[in-house]
Amino acid sequence: MKNIETLKKIVSQQPKSSGIYKMVNSQEKILYVGKAKNIQNRLKSYLNPNNLSNRIKRLMSQVEKIDVVVTETEKEALLLEANLIKKIKPQYNILLRDDKSFPYILINYEHDYPQIKKHRGKQSIKGKYFGPFATISSLDYTLKILQKVFLLRSCEDTIFENRSKPCLLYQIERCSGPCVDYTINKGDYLESVKSAEDFLSGKHSNLQEELSKKMESESNSLNFEKAASYRDKIVALTQIQSQQNINLKDIKNTDVISIARQGNKSCIQVFIYRSGQNWGNRSYFPKHSDEDQTSEILERFIVDFYTKYSPPREVLINHALNDESLIVSSLCSIYDFKTKFNVPIKGKKLDIVKYADRNSQISLKNYIAQKLSDSKNLESLRDTLGITKKIDRIEAYDNSHLFGKNAVGAMIVYTSEGFDKKSYRKFNIESNKVKLSDDYGMMRHVLSRRFSNEAIKNSKKYNTLPDIIVIDGGKGHYDIARKILDENSLESISVLSIFKGEGRRETLDQIIYNNKKGFIEKDTPSFFFIQRLRDESHRFALGAHKAKRKRDMKSSELEAIDGLGRIKRRLLLNHFGSVQHIKNASPQDLMKVKGIHKGLAQKIYNFFHLKILK
Repeated sequence: MKNIETLKKIVSQQPKSSGIYKMVNSQEKILYVGKAKNIQNRLKSYLNPNNLSNRIKRLMSQVEKIDVVVTETEKEALLLEANLIKKIKPQYNILLRDDKSFPYILINYEHDYPQIKKHRGKQSIKGKYFGPFATISSLDYTLKILQKVFLLRSCEDTIFENRSKPCLLYQIERCSGPCVDYTINKGDYLESVKSAEDFLSGKHSNLQEELSKKMESESNSLNFEKAASYRDKIVALTQIQSQQNINLKDIKNTDVISIARQGNKSCIQVFIYRSGQNWGNRSYFPKHSDEDQTSEILERFIVDFYTKYSPPREVLINHALNDESLIVSSLCSIYDFKTKFNVPIKGKKLDIVKYADRNSQISLKNYIAQKLSDSKNLESLRDTLGITKKIDRIEAYDNSHLFGKNAVGAMIVYTSEGFDKKSYRKFNIESNKVKLSDDYGMMRHVLSRRFSNEAIKNSKKYNTLPDIIVIDGGKGHYDIARKILDENSLESISVLSIFKGEGRRETLDQIIYNNKKGFIEKDTPSFFFIQRLRDESHRFALGAHKAKRKRDMKSSELEAIDGLGRIKRRLLLNHFGSVQHIKNASPQDLMKVKGIHKGLAQKIYNFFHLKILK
């Protein structure tokens, strides 16, 4: 750390305008990102040790330099801070753990017959988006009902264009079959699309009233089968509206956010209400210290959350915000409308906040119980191995291949938080790098890529080192792992290898540690824990291998066609959907794909059809 006088000098040189500041250590790692209305005044508050919490003291003890970025307004500073924290994930900032995007229902208008489907990510497709849905299960349920009621197609355009008869969804009355002209005309189909939009927009009563009139009309005409189909649609629509944990008529487009906290653990639950329907809820567990204020945690979450997702006009919360006006004005500058954050004190809105609060409390208790269990696994293993230092991270490795083909190495990670799936890594093993029949060579290749000094120094993925690595293999695999670690001056990392016993029965598994077999007794928590790590690495490696094999099988036949390069193969697959559809295509159909001229189309056609004749 630079001495206090040097830091004072650095701070005195900073601007008095709004902006963000980055605190950096001697390894050029950003430890903390903050915003300020007046950068210099804000940084001065860090210079008096008597006024700092223990956490901030630890932070300042590592600070080597301070970088600043000046902004025009405090709003800009807030948004820039939020973006940097999400990107860099500094150690001392409040961090959001879950970065999975919310799913939406998309009515895709890029085709004459619009498609209804799930959608995640950037909303770049021409169409209308309805959501967000908090969970995929709540979306799936809604989508299933919509298909049943409105009979909209869900198939991709490539499949739609190449069908000659309706699919199974038509047979079970989940699609009107617009792929075959005689099942429904375009006008009627577009009317169904409009009805689905109305329903998702909250126009329930009109739609159900219309369906009731049609049911009565068909019944009066003694067309009971048709009347029954309208009745089933009404029932389905009623179900989708009644499948709510709590359903309030005056809650139309509202988010409900509740925070529950115990020390350095928090749970933030988000309930999403759209068009008068509960579209599910999701729990978040932000990373923070026990010294952070609850309002600060909630504010950081709200800024992160609503810079990624468009907020509704009203958000109900269970805890007041300290800097509400800044947050509101910042979001308004992004979305051109004002969002109101309301802490209800009475009425139905208070009931729904209490409901959300109760759920966040339960989720937090379950989360803490799970984390205690994960932490105990590491503590138990440390005691078993006689390791004095704390175990924070374990990595387990395995390879998967089929007779040397499609070889993949896999790394899984376990921390005190459980399996850290964001840190999992796959390693493609190429034949020019290692002999693919050599299992030892594959493991050597994977571990060398992971633990080389170059990889650790230059890759963010590998700069966090494990305390222990677990290898799926015997004495030979153990020796390879130990040698690679020693060659890279990583002697402090312990190595465990686990291998199948006689008959490859799990009950006869053996573990090698410190060059000794049977170091860990069987039927103990530590033994079962290592088996669990081995099984997870095997699962991940096998999944990666199967995916690679599937990709190769998908394009292997096309690769044999002279003049058909990688880009044209991809265009063909994107257009037709599968190799089988390409096989069935005529030369004229093949020529519809960009880059496929007449001669090449005939060559592709001849490749498959002449081969069949032979």
